Amino acid sequence: MSWIPQEQRVQSGLWRGETHMLQKEWFAAYRAFLAAARAAEGDDRELARGLAHAAAAGYKHLTGDGRGAACQLAHARRRLAPFMPRYREIDLEELLSGLP
Repeated sequence: MSWIPQEQRVQSGLWRGETHMLQKEWFAAYRAFLAAARAAEGDDRELARGLAHAAAAGYKHLTGDGRGAACQLAHARRRLAPFMPRYREIDLEELLSGLP
């Protein structure tokens, strides 16, 4: 168990992931969102999982896996739909629009 409070671990993971996504650092974003998902519960966990799928879509596109990217993006959109357009001060529309 970490000595860092759960809420702080979740918020930190989401912030780091968002920062990496905006810089198109897909793998780093994916790892940050997974860390947030592990620390989160309920809606925050679903949000972090959806964002991890979005980052995976960017990474798959980068590696030339168009089909995998489309599949991951569909998963992301499904998981993030209840939180659109904005949740926890994260502009989800902006993040998804930055995906290839």
